[in-house]
Amino acid sequence: MLRVNLHVPEHSWATEADRSDALVAEISRLLADPGRSSHATRTLARVDRLFFELDRRIRTGLPLPTRWLASRVRPSAPPGARGIAYDYANHCYDSLSETLREGGGVVVAWRALAEASRHWTRLNNALVERSPLPEPWLRE
Repeated sequence: MLRVNLHVPEHSWATEADRSDALVAEISRLLADPGRSSHATRTLARVDRLFFELDRRIRTGLPLPTRWLASRVRPSAPPGARGIAYDYANHCYDSLSETLREGGGVVVAWRALAEASRHWTRLNNALVERSPLPEPWLRE
């Protein structure tokens, strides 16, 4: 008699954090070395998809990348009084999101990759250094 194991293992938070870490690593790798300029539109689209997946994971409450020491808790102060670090994180997130959705040809995409790299580096570094999470990633 053939036995089939129907037990589905529970989600492992360590595995989920590993996936977030892998997304951050791949985004960082692609933006640090985007490859040939002739592939810029494809690379920009790939980075956009990776960031979208990271964004979706964080918004749904899955673990943050392990290097990010940011807090998920929404600060109690009103948005205008939350401080420079909070404003900085929001600016980096918004700028990165807008840049990744640049339309146009290879030249526009190549410039967008360079700009996205700057915004991503700033956002990633801020979150590693305990900056508050940007508004879209905060939890109630």
